[in-house]
Parts: sequence; C-alpha cells; structure tokens
Amino acid sequence: MRQKIKVFFVSLMIISSFFGIGPLQASDDFREIRFGLQAHDLNGKGTKSHENGMTFNGEYIFASPQNGFFQFFFAPHPHVGLSLNSGSGTSMAYAGLTWVVPFQEVWFAELRFGGAIHNGKVGKETKKKKDYGARVLFHTGLSLGYVLFERHTLSILVNHISNGGFSKPNPGFTDLGLRYGYRF
Repeated sequence: MRQKIKVFFVSLMIISSFFGIGPLQASDDFREIRFGLQAHDLNGKGTKSHENGMTFNGEYIFASPQNGFFQFFFAPHPHVGLSLNSGSGTSMAYAGLTWVVPFQEVWFAELRFGGAIHNGKVGKETKKKKDYGARVLFHTGLSLGYVLFERHTLSILVNHISNGGFSKPNPGFTDLGLRYGYRF
C-alpha cells in the first residue's frame, strides 16, 4: 500500500512539473480533487469478468494551461490519479488529459485519454490476475456529472485500460463507479 501511495505522489510531481503546475501553488492553478469507489473488471454485460475486489479511486484535475497548444486541442485539463484495488485485482497509477463539456448549467460530461502503469501480471495469467501484455497501458474514460453548491460534484464514471492491441494478449479491464469531487 505504501508503494502505491509513493507511485501516486511521484506521478503527481512529474505531471505537475511537466505542465508547470506545482501541487502546492495557489488554488487558482488547481481545479478539482476527486474520490470514488468503482466495481472492478466488469465485462460488457456489467458483471464481473476475472479479477475481484472494489477499486478506490483518487484523482487531481488541474486547470487547463493557457497556451496555444492546449487551446488548439479544446482546452483539456491535465489529470493524475491512482486506483487501488481492495482485493487481489489490478491497481494502477495514471495520467492524461480530460475534456470537460458543461451543459444545462449544472451538468457536465467528460472524456479522458492518457496512460497508466499497473501492478497486474505481464507474461502470465493467474487465477486472480489477468495477463495485460504490457506494463504501461492506455487509459480512457467517460463520466457524467452534476455540480452541487458550485464547488461539489457527483459523477458516474467508466474507466478502461488496455494495450490497444500493441501486444498480446490484450484483455484490458473496465471499472464502473461513483465519484465525489471538490473544486478549488
């Protein structure tokens, strides 16, 4: 568990320095902190696929950098997160970009894309963990959320990781859950 927390904070520092955003800077550079709980490794029918346990998720969403590159790509928000499995399933640290689409004043939808590093198996599947074919995987996700009292958010999210077919096997996994956020 301590190792997973260290990986999360090291990832946060790397992403923060890459985007020029310090985690201890003024709150106007920081957008939102989120925490949630997800059902782990669901198949297309919404039932468990292979791995067990629930996933605890924590994530930082940064303000979109105000430079030409980010503005050209519709102002995505950099994010960094950690998903810890409560059982013997796969956990991951991830980073990437989140595009937020607000609508109806209090609703928002999100699309996310990035990369993840996981503690699952590579090279051999076991009864409790899949063989993901690679240690570093693509991380994608969708969410639908609601803003409460200007600073609080609730969202339903779907996260997926896989190697995108770049190596074999490519089972990936999908998590579905709820998340609470606080905007600074």
